[in-house]
Amino acid sequence: MAPETYGVISLVPALLAIVLTLTSRQVLLSLFAGIWVGATIMTGWNPIAGAAKSLDLVVANVTASFNVRLLLFTFLIGATLGMIFLSGGMSALARRITERVRTRKQAELGTALLGMLIFVDSYASTMITGSVMRPITDRFDVSREKLAYILDSTTSPTASVAVVSTWLGFEVGLIQTQLEAIGSSRDAFVLFLQSIPFRFYSLLAMLLVFVIIFTDWDFGPMKRAERRAEREGKVLADDATPLIETREEDIETPEHVEGRWWYFVVPVLTLVVVTALGLLYSGNGFARIAEASSLAAVGNAVVAALSNANTANAILWASFAGAASILAILVGHARVELEDASDAIFDGFKMVMFPVAVLSLAWTIGAVSQQLGVGPYVVAVTQGFITASLLPAIVFVTAVLISFAIGTSWGTMAILFPVAIPLAANLGAPLPSAVGAILTGAIFGDHCSPISDTTVMSSMFAASDHVDHVNTQIPYAVLAGGVATVLFLAAGFGVSVWAALAGGVVLLLLGAYALAEHVDVSAVTVYD
Repeated sequence: MAPETYGVISLVPALLAIVLTLTSRQVLLSLFAGIWVGATIMTGWNPIAGAAKSLDLVVANVTASFNVRLLLFTFLIGATLGMIFLSGGMSALARRITERVRTRKQAELGTALLGMLIFVDSYASTMITGSVMRPITDRFDVSREKLAYILDSTTSPTASVAVVSTWLGFEVGLIQTQLEAIGSSRDAFVLFLQSIPFRFYSLLAMLLVFVIIFTDWDFGPMKRAERRAEREGKVLADDATPLIETREEDIETPEHVEGRWWYFVVPVLTLVVVTALGLLYSGNGFARIAEASSLAAVGNAVVAALSNANTANAILWASFAGAASILAILVGHARVELEDASDAIFDGFKMVMFPVAVLSLAWTIGAVSQQLGVGPYVVAVTQGFITASLLPAIVFVTAVLISFAIGTSWGTMAILFPVAIPLAANLGAPLPSAVGAILTGAIFGDHCSPISDTTVMSSMFAASDHVDHVNTQIPYAVLAGGVATVLFLAAGFGVSVWAALAGGVVLLLLGAYALAEHVDVSAVTVYD
């Protein structure tokens, strides 16, 4: 049976997995249940054959080239963190930072700024920011839910709009393909830049983080989490299960080792630098730059390199280099025995085992949804009533629904671009708003979906309970997403993008204030 014939049934596996995850809090079992149901549908409603196909699907997704590299990256990051814990480097850096960070607000602000500063890659930013700031936010009784929210709402939105990031190549590549398909001579990178003001959700989500930090206008389940942390000193709920179990205090630094702050900084800088160099190298950037005859040509060469870079290889090389650098420091400078270093590496592996399992099943449920034709079905449902004026808002909502169901923003972009851009060209709708609607809608859906890889990574490196992170983030995402929907409607009917953004800021502030000051936290629906 062809994927497009499954219709509304194509939504069932992902929705089942999401509902079970939020209600039972059993992430792995819920995800596999969704996979099994999807595989059963594919095999003619045969549950036995569906079980066998489920295993085949998991194997296929875990061994996919990009995914297996990301899993190795995650294991190497775990090993790196284990060795950093052993070195005492994180504690030393935390002590230096806490000498300057004196309030909860400063700890939260530092987390947000660091998450945006490391814009080259969302995974690397989440890992580094979470690892650096978690001891700091814990000291000032910032809930782990709040930390995970700040990570999730600064790292991916920033990387998606940055002109130098691992996202750029993928996004510009999709734009270029569709420009060629519709016979347009427009420059793909210029269209990417023109779409940035239309990334309404991404921009508002980042702004909302700072509004919440400066005003303390927490609302929904987050307000309850923050009260618990501030009043009772509990950064985690009593029934919480952190996505990372191993903590710094679980790995003892040898007595003869004096932790140095640069024991942490060196492997992290190595990770960032090698990521950047790896992107340039894999995209033939050095040769392109050498041939450039002007500063503008150098910029174009960097963009071209990033557009053709192998992101998976770059971050894998970087994680290996980071692990190698801290191992060299441990053995060469800290004089740690190889046996102790080896034990720390395996403790680091254990640290990421559960997140790796969640990521593997999240990818698989996304693949199941794609094979069942979720994207084509949602697009087909929405196409019947699209006009040029309504197109930006409908494309945005469509991207949200697909991203929420399949748990991947990149997959959503790949599904929607071949449909939305030709449709926009045929209707005479502005391309920048259509492109912006796809790219930012995909992130909104990701932020609300418990099966999203970026949501999982945020829970992982905040050491937060995953379901608690999803519960507390959804109200904030819905506020920013609701305002973004209004802005896309306004833009579609001729309001300038800058006027729409100005109005969006006002609506966001009014919405946050109203929800924080006039909505009883107990009245907000929370998944138990």
